[in-house]
Amino acid sequence: MLSKRRRVLLSAWIPAAICTLLILISSSDTFSSDNTSSVLRPFAEWIFGPFANHTWCKLLYDFRKTAHFFAYGFVSVVFFRAWRMTFRLSRSYSAVTASLRAAAVALLSTLALSSADEFHQSFLPKRTGSPFDVLLDMCGAVTCHLVLFTFFGSLLELTSTTSPE
Repeated sequence: MLSKRRRVLLSAWIPAAICTLLILISSSDTFSSDNTSSVLRPFAEWIFGPFANHTWCKLLYDFRKTAHFFAYGFVSVVFFRAWRMTFRLSRSYSAVTASLRAAAVALLSTLALSSADEFHQSFLPKRTGSPFDVLLDMCGAVTCHLVLFTFFGSLLELTSTTSPE
């Protein structure tokens, strides 16, 4: 039987691993603009009616960049959860300290994942790696952390200051 510490670590890091895997899968040629367009355009035109090609290209670009923003924001919050749960296993961290450290390390984890994703895409024929996308990803991550701390910061302070063991 798994110890409580191992169960906490598994429940913390399995969602982060799944999110990382989904990012890596979406970094492939399968999710290139051409391929996603062939799926999204018929669906969008079914709802809104036909688009001129130049309009569709702009909408697809905006949709993909918005997806970057929110996907990496979500991934960063999942990293935050995992790091916070990990730090809380140590009796030396209060809830607030664990949360602040977890936020910093989650943002660094998100930066590493985003950079690796864009670097990988720079080698694929149907994809482009862009420092702008890394910046966009980090804006999404920081925004989600600000929302998290703005709306849930007081809840983080109210949690117990002892470890979950």
